[in-house]
Amino acid sequence: MRRPLIAPLSLIAALVSIPAAGPAFADTADTVLPVVSSVGGDPDDAGYLEFHATSDTAIDAGSITAQLTLRVSGDRPVTTVTGFTLVSGTAQDGTWRSSDRMALGTHGVYDTTVDLADADGDHPDYLGQGVVAYEDLPVFTDSALDRTTVDFEHQTVTATGKVSTFDPATGVTAPGWTDSGVYLTGTRGSGTWEVAADVQADGSYRATAAVRSYVYVYAVQKDVQTVNTDPVLVSRTMSPTRIVFDKAAGTAVYGGSYTVSGTAQYLSPTTNTWTPLTAADPDTEVLLTGPNGTHAYELGTGGRFSQTLATVTGDTSWTAGVGGFAFLQGGNAQATLHALSHSTLAWSDHTFTGAGAVRVKGRLSASAGPLPTGRVQLQQSADGRTGWTTVATLTPDATGAFDAWQTLHKPTGYLRLYYPGNADAIAATTGVVHLTRAVTRITGFNASPEPVRKGRTLTVTGTLQRQNGSTWTGVSGQHVTIRFRVAVGKTITGMATVTTGKDGRFTLAFTAKQDGTWSAAYTATSAYLNSTSAGDYVDVR
Repeated sequence: MRRPLIAPLSLIAALVSIPAAGPAFADTADTVLPVVSSVGGDPDDAGYLEFHATSDTAIDAGSITAQLTLRVSGDRPVTTVTGFTLVSGTAQDGTWRSSDRMALGTHGVYDTTVDLADADGDHPDYLGQGVVAYEDLPVFTDSALDRTTVDFEHQTVTATGKVSTFDPATGVTAPGWTDSGVYLTGTRGSGTWEVAADVQADGSYRATAAVRSYVYVYAVQKDVQTVNTDPVLVSRTMSPTRIVFDKAAGTAVYGGSYTVSGTAQYLSPTTNTWTPLTAADPDTEVLLTGPNGTHAYELGTGGRFSQTLATVTGDTSWTAGVGGFAFLQGGNAQATLHALSHSTLAWSDHTFTGAGAVRVKGRLSASAGPLPTGRVQLQQSADGRTGWTTVATLTPDATGAFDAWQTLHKPTGYLRLYYPGNADAIAATTGVVHLTRAVTRITGFNASPEPVRKGRTLTVTGTLQRQNGSTWTGVSGQHVTIRFRVAVGKTITGMATVTTGKDGRFTLAFTAKQDGTWSAAYTATSAYLNSTSAGDYVDVR
């Protein structure tokens, strides 16, 4: 429970007397009456009553009478105190103190009134009034702090000393404080803060706490703070901080993800080296601002932090900050991300002639991001895996398309297209083309009879051939697909597959059902390139 702070007892004893209604004893209108002020306990010993009095003539010591009324509910016991001694000043203007220790009987707070007369027999127009706190008081000795400078690695101070109990009734000081607690208090953050001290039977105490400014020790009596030790200023050293990104400048592909990460560090006041910030410290959050907005992240082990951008949509940046309060100076840094187009390279035609010329037709584009720019390379390799050598380059047009015939000095091995990428796009490569594959064609394709009656047999024939230098040779044992497209439609349907004979010829019969175009298609293999026949329209009646 936060306890209310009050002024030390010495200040309570210095309360100025409050005028109260009382009898007037003025002899004439020109007479200066006595004035009683500052009524309260002796600031050095609450067992004695003190007050200050002035008048035009000397105060009569024998006339001084004080009445002290205990502040309690119900009957309020009243004690009369007489016998006072001038302790400073003069009898006409001075401070008076009770000659003997007051025997009030009950500890507590007393409302006090003082009456007196001067040498002329004049009494105050208003009785002097004040408050006496007739309570046990703590007495602190041997107070000490283990440090008066705190930093990020040494945030706590330990206060030690002894506390004793002074009894105003007897004037005796006994070891220990049993009335209530003893507390170490100070500043931490924006307000006052306290922690209970561990007090031993002999009055020795110890309390450890994290602080940032001043500290002192005080005791609590009946939930009210009493006198305390003198405040001790604790100076605070703030350590420099910095953010170290794993990549201050990174790249990622459009449509992909990217994780920005780094370490938050401080300059150790002990070793003077940059050290990862402690994850458990509440003052070490990293504030990260970027495409995901602004978020505070608790540090992980080793002062680590990270954030993932799920989808890269363009160039962006992050700013990270740490510190700026408590024991840490502010530090920040920026990381940038450059987005790369996701390049795609397609080879739509790679026809190879017996004369060693290959058609290089395709397109350079991007599945995500702007259209890549730059030249496309035609590369050749003996085994299709290593030793790729650029044999020609092509420049795509504004749409990324390219189409050219290239003559090869060594028309053997394997070919591929390669785009090396640049600062704005990633590299891309096509599949590998084996130069030993021969060009094929389907010739003599025919569907008959024409026309044909519905339900009758329709026969398709043709020959699959491969290019052999300047001649064409039939290819046997290959699978040719017979296809059909209805007269009013656009969809081509594979009807059946037929195997070519020893001279490359194939034939297959169907039942005529409707008008449409028949054709044959051969799918490329590791030895032959693909080809498609011309279509043959058949009228079914």
